[in-house]
Amino acid sequence: MREEDVSAVHETATAAFAHLDAQLGQPPHAPPDPAIVHIRHAHLVRTDPEGAWVGEDERGIAGCALAIRRENVWGLSLLIVRPDVQSAGVGTALLNRANEYAAGARGRIILSSPDPRALRAYARLGLEVHPSLNASGVPRDVPWPDGIREGDHTDIPLTEAVDRHVRGAAHGADIGAQLDMGQTLLIAPERGYAVTGEGELRLLAAFDDEAASDLLRAVLAMTNGGKAMISWITSTQQWAARVSLEAGLELSANAGAVFVDGDVGPFRPYLPSGAFL
Repeated sequence: MREEDVSAVHETATAAFAHLDAQLGQPPHAPPDPAIVHIRHAHLVRTDPEGAWVGEDERGIAGCALAIRRENVWGLSLLIVRPDVQSAGVGTALLNRANEYAAGARGRIILSSPDPRALRAYARLGLEVHPSLNASGVPRDVPWPDGIREGDHTDIPLTEAVDRHVRGAAHGADIGAQLDMGQTLLIAPERGYAVTGEGELRLLAAFDDEAASDLLRAVLAMTNGGKAMISWITSTQQWAARVSLEAGLELSANAGAVFVDGDVGPFRPYLPSGAFL
């Protein structure tokens, strides 16, 4: 993939996700801001050219796979196929190419939609599956926790230390990319951090459940009467389910799954990033 492919990949992804929503009987999700998507995709093309691949046909971009590798932990950031060529082998070829980038990695991470084809494909790669929940709704009476503050680029060293504790590898410059995308970094000094935007938790990692719970409450408090969305709550993240229920959010079980294998640390307390794992 080249940086000049970013706009076409965004169009393909928008069509693919709208098609998946229709197949699952879900209301369509609003497509993300193209300018924000450009920052994400261009960042990964620059940091991980060996993991960034597109498939082309006579109509242009037929599909895309974006894989990342941070401190020897690999993750699949994106796998999409244009609706008219799905189930024709494009996705399999792209996934195989992206997975080649995992050769020799200590661990692998994939976050899957509830699409049965995706779940099957990732299970066949030999990763361990952890079904997940979503929590959504308007939070009720969530006070701002003591000690939580807004962060900036100078807090990235703390995020790296926390990441290495919970997932065996730091996100590093990916946190900076999220800030460039207009998202908010929340810091529990010496305890953990969270990234949030437009009411949606994007990433949360902490040294212990108490710190993680405080950070999640801060994310919910920031919604100011708007809707919140918390994703990737697996059975090992009971603290997140408890905080979500305390805030009056509804849990949903049709949320896909987290796939991991190898050395990815305890992977808790941790709610991963869909884009940056």
